[in-house]
Amino acid sequence: MSLLRSSRYAVSVSLSIPNSHPFHLSFRSSISKPYSHSLQQFSDEFDNVSLFNQMLHKKPTPPMNQFGKILGSLVKTKHYPVVVSLCQQMESNGLYPDFVSLNILMNSFCQLGHVTFAFSVLTKILKRGYPLDTITLTVLLKGLCLKGEVHKALHFHDKVVAQGFRLDQFSYATLINGLCKVGETSAALKVLRQVDGKLVQPNVVMYTTIIHSLCKDKEVIDAFDLYSEMAVHPSKNSGLD
Repeated sequence: MSLLRSSRYAVSVSLSIPNSHPFHLSFRSSISKPYSHSLQQFSDEFDNVSLFNQMLHKKPTPPMNQFGKILGSLVKTKHYPVVVSLCQQMESNGLYPDFVSLNILMNSFCQLGHVTFAFSVLTKILKRGYPLDTITLTVLLKGLCLKGEVHKALHFHDKVVAQGFRLDQFSYATLINGLCKVGETSAALKVLRQVDGKLVQPNVVMYTTIIHSLCKDKEVIDAFDLYSEMAVHPSKNSGLD
């Protein structure tokens, strides 16, 4: 639980979000807005929500992974508010999302820009004794970066690594991209140097992100030097493993 205590975002917020909260959305309200989805996408969303609601009231209750499959399908089509609403309905019906569904909910909150609620889901994950994995931690890192809170993302990264958790190439590519997007190219380069050969093997995604940012900063010589470094190391001139 030390990770939970170390994060200022880890707050005990129930998934039973008050009706006044903007994410207390029914499927009906979510489709009343002008939409640009194709008819097929609309049909798929309607079918998924309809099936989900049927499963909620079915006896015996279907396996939890069946709910997770529907939530995952909705996330793929970026129906994040619907995912939040369905998870709320699950808890209202006395059902508790499993580890996969909690990760999906956490990702939805992050995509919607509500990182505090995402960290409240982390609280639930820890309280239920689920082991944290790279996916969970990367989702939170990305959520902070999407909000532009890259310094908090760096702090979270440092806490995670200090407690012995491992991140992967995608995690660091996400962090480096977030830093570069807000003009923190030097900090991104520092992260690259910190992980090089110690935590993960840097790859072409990390390098090219920083090179592009250096070029935007008109640091062409530094960009060329970094490109040359990448080019002479075959292992660094490859994609994600």
